[in-house]
Amino acid sequence: MREDTPVLGLRERKRFAAMRLVQEVALDLFDAHGYVAVTVERIAAASDISPSSVYRYFGTKEHIVLWDENDPIWSERIPQGLRSHPPLETLRFMVDALVSGVLRSERARLRRRISLVMREPSIEAASALQAYRSAETFGTAVSEALGREHGDLEVQLFSHAVVGAIVGGLHHWYESAFGTPLETIMRRVAASFERGFGLAD
Repeated sequence: MREDTPVLGLRERKRFAAMRLVQEVALDLFDAHGYVAVTVERIAAASDISPSSVYRYFGTKEHIVLWDENDPIWSERIPQGLRSHPPLETLRFMVDALVSGVLRSERARLRRRISLVMREPSIEAASALQAYRSAETFGTAVSEALGREHGDLEVQLFSHAVVGAIVGGLHHWYESAFGTPLETIMRRVAASFERGFGLAD
């Protein structure tokens, strides 16, 4: 699978830089004052941009927390991988890329985001919907790569199981007070699809 990342134009790079700044400012405000007490208007003022820009970038306050600047990487890498590798092998490559790159550089920010998702019901609900949509997108890519019909049962089961397992791994990381290395958890997630989940009698 190719390891190169999408090349962004100047406008897109500026937009991503602004979104990253807003997210950092918001996380600091949430830590200091609590998620519910902080408004989008307060985040905008602290970020020195307009509230309308914050809404244009993220849509909702919940998605300020959920936004991940690496999503465009996965939206390109997954179809690329599926065109030349079986789905399980693609999953392993995805996990390897995640733990060797994204998690190494974004670990502290990710911990803060995951903690908010687990503590705040509105973010958790938005995260669940986002996970469902991600599974559907993944399933579409798998269907196209395998020449299966959209809505194929086995493909849907697989795609939702993969996304659900990743979410479950993040839950485990949070519940372990971030003590278990996330690299270990994610590699166990990938291995579980190849070797089974160890629940048989």
